[in-house]
Amino acid sequence: MTALAFWGWCLFAYLLGSVSWSYFIVKARKGIDLRTVASGNLGATNAGRVLGKRWAVIIYFLDLLKGLIGTAGPWLLVADPRWRELPLPVVAGLLVILGHVFPFYLRFRGGKGVATGSGVLFALAPTTGAGALVIWYLCLRASRMVSLASVVAALALPLLFPLLQRGPLDWWREGFLAVIALFVTVTHRSNIARILRGEENKLGAPRT
Repeated sequence: MTALAFWGWCLFAYLLGSVSWSYFIVKARKGIDLRTVASGNLGATNAGRVLGKRWAVIIYFLDLLKGLIGTAGPWLLVADPRWRELPLPVVAGLLVILGHVFPFYLRFRGGKGVATGSGVLFALAPTTGAGALVIWYLCLRASRMVSLASVVAALALPLLFPLLQRGPLDWWREGFLAVIALFVTVTHRSNIARILRGEENKLGAPRT
């Protein structure tokens, strides 16, 4: 694989990640800028506050597909086996998440990367992704806080990977998952502060 092909796909991954479905869909349906509503976050949860749960689910899966395509695209679209070699999927996966969180045309103010990161995760480590999904669901049921469930599931990633992966530990993927765990935690720092103050909004509760 040439350097041009490598970085060309990485650029595509960032641009794909920067497509803010929540921003465009809310703008098209309600005529408002989602960045001015509630948390101001360009993610599925905040979009759901404006459009309802059905649209929140749709936007979540659209964002997940960005991560999946940006990461697994080289394996699915290009016959040359060199396109399937690491570190391309790892670098592309990181860039598709960065595109989602820092879209250049929205002043680098996007979502928090959970949905897009889920797509990247299922492309790189599907069994770990399934384990993290179970943890996310159980934490959400117990706390009714999407933010807390997202952070707990993210922090579990580097612990789940060596437990669920078969064969020798893949340090490329393990390192990537550790970075994702840290990144998701940092993007949720304001949520963590509200959780510690007992002010974080819960599903089914009136918004404060």
